[in-house]
Amino acid sequence: MSSFGIETMSESTTFDYIDNDPLVVVTLVNSVSNKKVNAYAYLDTGSDAVVVPRDLWLKLGLEMTHRSNVSAVGGIVTAWYTRINLEFLENKHRNIIAFYQDDGDVLIGRNILDKYSVTFDGRNSKLSIL
Repeated sequence: MSSFGIETMSESTTFDYIDNDPLVVVTLVNSVSNKKVNAYAYLDTGSDAVVVPRDLWLKLGLEMTHRSNVSAVGGIVTAWYTRINLEFLENKHRNIIAFYQDDGDVLIGRNILDKYSVTFDGRNSKLSIL
């Protein structure tokens, strides 16, 4: 196991939870300017898409060019979105939809998660991704 709490075994990668949370490091990329930002992200099986908070949205220089009505915890809301590239586990995901939110954390939704097999092991505070 590395000092960063990441262990690679065959094709599966196991992460230790960070501060008791299932977080992973991702690189968000503005697909127009190629500006990159590394960030911790929650793997959120309840989210259909990637969500980027305002501070990182601005650092990346993303624009609010599209909006859509989306279902959220509080009901239907209007949300801004754009397309970005995302690097995760040495894989590059291109032209994916990412929604803007005023605050909070980066969320990796099912538009990325459905490409992997993900196991949350809360008892042992580990996250396995295949």
